[in-house]
Amino acid sequence: MAYKFGSNITKTMCTSKKFLMIWDDINKIEKYNNRLNEVDMVYHLGASADIRKSYDNPTMDLNNNVMGTSAVLEFMRKNDVHKLVFASSSSVYGETLITPTPESVENIRPISLYGASKLANEAFINSYCHLYGMKAWMFRFANVVGKYMHRGVIYDFYQKLQDNPKELYILGDGKQEKSFFDVDDCINGMITIPKHKTNKKSDVFNLGNNSTITVKKLADIVCDELNLRPKYIYSGGDRGWPGDTPYTILSIEKARNTGWEPQYTCEESIRRTIQYLSNGKMK
Repeated sequence: MAYKFGSNITKTMCTSKKFLMIWDDINKIEKYNNRLNEVDMVYHLGASADIRKSYDNPTMDLNNNVMGTSAVLEFMRKNDVHKLVFASSSSVYGETLITPTPESVENIRPISLYGASKLANEAFINSYCHLYGMKAWMFRFANVVGKYMHRGVIYDFYQKLQDNPKELYILGDGKQEKSFFDVDDCINGMITIPKHKTNKKSDVFNLGNNSTITVKKLADIVCDELNLRPKYIYSGGDRGWPGDTPYTILSIEKARNTGWEPQYTCEESIRRTIQYLSNGKMK
C-alpha cells in the first residue's frame, strides 16, 4: 500500500485502490504511526514552494519545509524506516558562477528562503543517515513542468492570456534564462536512480535536461501553442522577484551515469505543458 500526505491539487490523481491519501499537515505525521507501520521507503515531496509568497511570509518555509522534514525524519527513526527519497531544489545553489552547476560546487549560498529551507533539509537528512542507519537520495530539480501544473511561469502566462489575449505582462526583462524539466522525466529519475547500487549513506543528484530557454522565448512558445500574438509588457530588471535567479542550468552528468536520461528537451517540456493546460492532453 502506498501512502501520501496531499493537497487538493493531487486529489484527482488518487484513483488506485492500492493507494491511500491522508489529508493532513505533514507536521502531524506522527499521529498516523499505526496506519503507516508497513512503510519501508518514504518519498518526501511535501513543501511550500512559492518563493514570492515566502518573501512576504518569512517563517512559512521554516515551519512547513524544515519542521515538516524534521517530522518525517522522526517518523522514520521511530518506525525503523531506513530509505528516503527527498525532493530538494536547484534553488539551493543561488547565484553560482559555475554553469552548468554540478552537485559538488563549493560555497553554496541560497538567495531565497525556499532555497535555504531545502539546503537545511539536506543537512538534517544527511545527519540522520549517519546517526540512525538511514539511506537517502536527494534530488535537486530544475523547474519541473507538465501534467497537473498549477503554478509557475508557464501556468501564469497561460492564465494571463486567458484573461487578456492581446497583452502579456512579463516579470523582469525577459532575458532570464532557465531550464524547464518535464515532470515525466522527473518521476522517472526519482524512481530509477535509487535502484542504482551505491555504498553512500546519502547522495545528491541534479535532475534536469541539457537545454535552457529565455523567458521571452518561453512566452513565444506559449503564444505559438495558443495561436496568439499579444503585445509583451515587461516589469523590468534582470529578475522576476526577490530570490529569483537570472540564469540556471544544472549539470546532470552524475544522474546520467546511473543510466537515467531525460526524454524531453526544454522546449518540448514547455509545449507539452501548454497542451495539457489547453485540453488536458499531451503529445
